[in-house]
Amino acid sequence: MKPQLNNQFSKMLKFANNANEIAEDITLDKLATDIPYQYSLLYPLGQIGELAINMTHNSDVEKIYSDIEWAKWRGFRNRIFHDYDMLDFSIIYEMITEALPLLLIELQKIHIDYNTH
Repeated sequence: MKPQLNNQFSKMLKFANNANEIAEDITLDKLATDIPYQYSLLYPLGQIGELAINMTHNSDVEKIYSDIEWAKWRGFRNRIFHDYDMLDFSIIYEMITEALPLLLIELQKIHIDYNTH
């Protein structure tokens, strides 16, 4: 793996860990009503999507690391940054409670693989 790509995966892992830590006590009600909490979660999630866009542009990353739901994260980023006044918090809640843990597993595998070879 190229060093630049490893750096991007490391950033993605950092943002995923940040979001996961912030979301430790998440409830749909808290997410929908606590604006500072929303902002603290949406930033790292949006950055994950931004990195997904950058990493899959003109490369084979999406094919090589096909266990990551690249399209889902790219689309989620677009929702966060372009539909911010009409966010569906049930979708955000689902991404945090279902997609984020799966992403973390894949990113941790990539991180371990890169750092042991």
